[in-house]
Amino acid sequence: MAPQYIASHNLAALLDRLRRYGELHGPVRGDDEVVRFAAIAPGTLPDLSALRTLLPPKKYLLHPQETILNYTAAAGYQMPAEEVRPLILFGVHPCDLAGINYLDRVFLGDAPDPLYAARRSALTLIGISCTPDEFCSCHISPSPLNALTDLSLQSLADGYAISSGSPRGDELLEGVKEILEERDIAVPEDTRRFFGQVAAEPLRQELDATLPDWQTLADACLGCGACSICCPTCYCFDVLEFGGLDGRSAVRLRQWDNCLLKCHAEVAGGMSFQKNRAERFRYRYRHKFRGFGPLQGIPSCVGCGRCRVVCPAGLDLRPLAERLDEGRHEQ
Repeated sequence: MAPQYIASHNLAALLDRLRRYGELHGPVRGDDEVVRFAAIAPGTLPDLSALRTLLPPKKYLLHPQETILNYTAAAGYQMPAEEVRPLILFGVHPCDLAGINYLDRVFLGDAPDPLYAARRSALTLIGISCTPDEFCSCHISPSPLNALTDLSLQSLADGYAISSGSPRGDELLEGVKEILEERDIAVPEDTRRFFGQVAAEPLRQELDATLPDWQTLADACLGCGACSICCPTCYCFDVLEFGGLDGRSAVRLRQWDNCLLKCHAEVAGGMSFQKNRAERFRYRYRHKFRGFGPLQGIPSCVGCGRCRVVCPAGLDLRPLAERLDEGRHEQ
C-alpha cells in the first residue's frame, strides 16, 4: 500500500483513534528525564524526539521476572492464567523493531514459548524513522533482520508519511482514514541501514580464545551487566523454583540473566563454562556479532547504541568487530 500523509497537528487525533484497538504505550519522558516505554496518557504526546529509551520493548514480551509454573500437590504443575490484552507500541525505532524480529525467531521457532507467543499475538507495532547519533551503528553494520512493523511513520517536515506493513496495519489505516491525506509524497532516504537487504553471514572459523583483546576488555569491565539488560536482543534467563512453607506448593520463576555475570555459566559442583571475564566477553561477542545455535551467522546486534550509552567504563565492541570482520586474529 502506498504511503499516505498525516499532518503533525493530527498526531493527537491519531493516538486517540488508536486507543480503540488496545492499550497505547510509547516513549515517555519521566520527571527524572529518563525516557521509557510506558502508557501514553490521554491528552499527552509521546516523546518522539528521544533517540532511545532506557529499556527496549523486549520488556513487554519477556518480563524481567515472571511466574512460568505453579505447583500444588493436588494439581501438579500448571501454567499461570495470564490475561493478555491488546497492546499498541507507538514510536518504535527500526533497531528495536529488528530486535523483536530476532526474539521472534528465538521464541516462536520450533518449540514456541507460550507466554511469549500470547503476548506477541496481542502486540501491534507502530514504527517511526530516526536519525542515528554517535552511539548508533545501525547505519554502518548490515543485518539480515527486517524491521517488522504493522504501521510505519516516516518523519517529514510538517508531518509523517504513514504506510501499512501487515493486515493489522491495513485495519488501523482504515480506522483512521478520516485524518489522513492523499498526497504525492517524496519520502526521504532513511539514514539508517535498510534492514532485510543482507543475507546471513557465511560460517567462519571459531574466534581465537587467546586474542589479547578479550583480556583488554575484561580488565576495563566493571561486571555490572548493564549492557545486557538494555540490549534489545539479549534473552538469557535463569529459572528459579521456590517451595511453599506448607510443603505442598511451589512456584517456578523465570528472570533475566546476564552472560557477563560470573554466576551465569556456573553449574552444579561449582564448575563454570566461562571461568573468567575474558571468556565471557568472547561469548558475548559471538552472540552479538556472529550468532550461534540455530541462528548461527545471524548477528543479533541491531546497532541501537544502548550498551555504549549505559556502560560506566565506556566499553565499545565495535572496533573489535570491525577488525575481526576484516579476517584478522582468527585461527
